[in-house]
Amino acid sequence: MTLTHNIVAKAAVAFVAVALAFSLVAPAAKAQDVSAMSLEQLVALVNQLQSQLSGSSATTGSCSYTFTRSLSTGSTGADVMNLQKFLNMSADTQVSMSGAGAPGMETSFFGPATAAAVSKFQTKYSADILVPAGLTSPTGYFGPSSMAKANALCAGGTTGGGSTSGGDLEGGAGSIEETDIVSGLSNEEVGEGDEDVEVAALEIEADDGSDIEITAVKLDFDDEGTANNDDDFEEYASEVSIWFGDEEVARVDADEFNDDNDYGKTISLDEGVIIRAGETDEITVAVSGLSNIDDASAGDSWDVDFEQVRFRDAQDATITETVTEDNVVFTFESFATASDLEFKVTNGDDEINDARSIEVSSTTETDGVEILSFTIEVEGNSDVTVDELPVIFTSVGADIDAIAQAAEIVVDGDVVGSENIASTATTTSTVVFDNLNWEIAAGESVDVVVRVDANELAGTFTAGDTLSASVNPDHVSWDIEDEEGENVEAGDKTGSASSDAHAFFADGIQVSLVSTDEEVVAGDGNDDDYVKLTIKFDVTAFGETVYVDDTMANKVGSSTAGSAYGVDLSDAAGTYIAAASSTFALSSTADDEGDGYEVQEGETETFTLVVTVQNAATSTFDGDYARVVLTGIGFNTDNTSTFSTFTSNLANEFKTDFAFIAN
Repeated sequence: MTLTHNIVAKAAVAFVAVALAFSLVAPAAKAQDVSAMSLEQLVALVNQLQSQLSGSSATTGSCSYTFTRSLSTGSTGADVMNLQKFLNMSADTQVSMSGAGAPGMETSFFGPATAAAVSKFQTKYSADILVPAGLTSPTGYFGPSSMAKANALCAGGTTGGGSTSGGDLEGGAGSIEETDIVSGLSNEEVGEGDEDVEVAALEIEADDGSDIEITAVKLDFDDEGTANNDDDFEEYASEVSIWFGDEEVARVDADEFNDDNDYGKTISLDEGVIIRAGETDEITVAVSGLSNIDDASAGDSWDVDFEQVRFRDAQDATITETVTEDNVVFTFESFATASDLEFKVTNGDDEINDARSIEVSSTTETDGVEILSFTIEVEGNSDVTVDELPVIFTSVGADIDAIAQAAEIVVDGDVVGSENIASTATTTSTVVFDNLNWEIAAGESVDVVVRVDANELAGTFTAGDTLSASVNPDHVSWDIEDEEGENVEAGDKTGSASSDAHAFFADGIQVSLVSTDEEVVAGDGNDDDYVKLTIKFDVTAFGETVYVDDTMANKVGSSTAGSAYGVDLSDAAGTYIAAASSTFALSSTADDEGDGYEVQEGETETFTLVVTVQNAATSTFDGDYARVVLTGIGFNTDNTSTFSTFTSNLANEFKTDFAFIAN
C-alpha cells in the first residue's frame, strides 16, 4: 500500500510540475499530451523542461551541423570538434569553462569532459533520448538517439535554449570563379604504412558575389600504370582524407573507391570549409598506404581526378561545379623508397684512423685500444635498427688473435656490443657484433669507435706488428632494418670506413704534424733558382726515453734504417728522385746527445726539417715543381748509432705542397 501511495504522490507532483513548467516555457515548447505518459516519461519531461528553464538565457552561438556517426570516448575527428562546439552553445551542456574544450578552444578528441557534457545533454533532453531507450541515467555515449536530437535542434535553428541567426556566409548569389591544380604536388610517393601523404591539391577561387562553403568533393582514382600489379585501389591504400589548410575535413576507407563505382565517390566535407568572396584557397587530398603493399606493387602508379565540387552560397543555394583540371599522378612505394632512406658510413676521427704507434704493455693486457672511428648517418624519414655489424680486421706480423683477444663497439662513450676474437683468426678476419638491437633515429648522425683489448707484447706478438680495421655496410653480415621491419636495400646503404695500420710497441715514439711551408727564391742568373721546403713535427716518447736520429738521408728507392726524406717532382709524383743538389738541416727543441736528440719518456719535442732543392747547371728542375716528403724517423733507446725506423704512413701526411722552380 505504501508503494502505491508513493507512486501516486510522485505522479501527482510530476503532473503539477509539468503543468507549471509548460506555463513558463510554453513559447519554447510544443504541447504534449501528458495524460498518456508513464511516470518515468513525466519525470523525464520535468527534468527537460526545468533544464530549459535554467538554460534559456545562457545559450550563445548557432549551429548548422549534421552529425552522421556515433561518437564515444576515444573518438577523434572534425565531427568531435563540431560536437564540442554544439554542446558549448548552451551553458548547461558546456564541455569546459577554460582550457581544452572550452568555447573557442574545442578539440577533435572525445575525452572525459566531452562525455560528461554529452551526459548533461542527455539529461536535459531525457524525454527524447533516454526514455525511448528505456534508460533512466545518461551514458555519455553520443549514439543514434542523441545524434537525432542534436540534428533536430540544429535543423530547427536552436541549441535548446534560444534561436539562432542566419548562416555565416556573406553576400548574395555565389559561384566558383576558377579552379587550378596546385603544381607543388605531383608524382608524390605513398610508402607502406605512410599516413596522410598529400598527393594532390585543388585551388578554388570564389567570385566576388558571395562567400562559398565547399560541402562535398567527388574524387576518381584510376590505375595509371599499364604494368601495375593490381587494379584494386584497396590493395594499395587504406584511407583517403581531405584537408582544408591544416584541418582534416573528411576521411573515408579506401575500399569505398571500388569497381562498383568505377573508383569514383562523392565525399561530404565537415562544416566550415569556407572561401570568402574574391579569395582563393586549397582542398588537399591525402592517401594512407597499406602497411603490407605487395612487393610486386611497389612503384605502381595511380592518378586522382577532382571531378566535381559542391558548394553553397550566402543565399543557401547548393550548386555542383564540374572540374576540368588534369589528373594528378602519384605512386605507391616500399617504405624505404618512399622515406628516401639512406644509411651512410664515412670515416670518423683522423686522430684514431691515421697510422700511429700504440703503446702496449709487454707483461699485461692493454684494454680499450682505439683502432677505428667512423660515422653513421641516417638520412630520410625512417628510423633504423642495426642488429648485426661486421668489422674486418687485418694484421701484419702476427695473426689477429695474437694481437687482440676481444673487440667492442662504442657509441658516445657507451658500449653497444662486444665480441671475443676467435682463436682461429688469421691475418684477415671478420668479427660480427650481433644482437645489438641498436636504434638510430631518422636524421641522426652517430660517431662510432671500434676498440680492442690488446694482448701483452710477447711471444708471437712482437713490437712493430700492426692492426687495421674497416667497415662496409654492403657486407653480407650487416643486418639493418627500417622502422617497418624491412631490410634496408643494398642501394640505400652507402660509404665505408677504414683505418691505417697501427703499430704496437712497448716503447717508442708517436709523431704528429705541426706545419709545412714552401719558400721560392729566384736567382739572378740561369739555373740558380731554388726552393726551401719545411716540415715541422712533434715527437712524443713512451715506454722509455728515446733518441731520434740527427742525420737525415735523401731517400732513393726503398726505405733505409735511420731518418729519411724524399724529393718528389710533380711530373713523377710518388717516385723519389736522386737529388744531389738537395741539402737538409734538422733542428729540434731537444738536446743533441751525440748520435741523436734526446726525448724523455712522456715528453714531447718539436723537430724542424728544412730541405733546399737547388737547380743545377744541367737545368734538372727547369720549369718543374718539387716537394719534400718525410718518409722515416730513426730512433732507439740506447743512444747508439743504430736506429730503428718509424714509418707509420708518414708519407701520406708529412709532406709540403709543390713549389715551382722556374730556372
